[in-house]
Amino acid sequence: MVAHDLYAETNPAFGTYAIVAFCREYQLASTRNPSIALLYLALPIAMSRDVERSFSETNAKTGLLAWLNRYPELRLNLGARLDASLDVVTASLRLGLMSNALELLEKGAIGLGSKPPIKAPITRLPTEPKKAIKRAERLGRWMGKAGSPGSVFSAFGVIL
Repeated sequence: MVAHDLYAETNPAFGTYAIVAFCREYQLASTRNPSIALLYLALPIAMSRDVERSFSETNAKTGLLAWLNRYPELRLNLGARLDASLDVVTASLRLGLMSNALELLEKGAIGLGSKPPIKAPITRLPTEPKKAIKRAERLGRWMGKAGSPGSVFSAFGVIL
């Protein structure tokens, strides 16, 4: 019998790993570092299992706007989702900064620190956590290609 730890994905270490995955893909897609504010949008979505179908029916080339147009229901209750995950994202960010996996940069950007975790352990994760990391990577790629942080928030209907 295999037991699944329901709280493992809210662990700051797992969140830090998801943030690092997001940042890597964002940097690859845009050649710049993401705004720290985008983490508070991307991480709650990436860690939500109820969005998996929308990701499994797309690929890295789909793009953020096409994804949101295909699945407009993703914007529903977004505020509640973001509010509910605020502490998890903040704890993950703090751990990433304290462990040097992440680095706070100029103008509110976040980047990989001097000791980012390697990508290889993702292959050993159980299926659901592995999917969450893949969603974080996909969001990093899409948001990196979508333009400014303001454009990304606007696409989700979030007013800054």
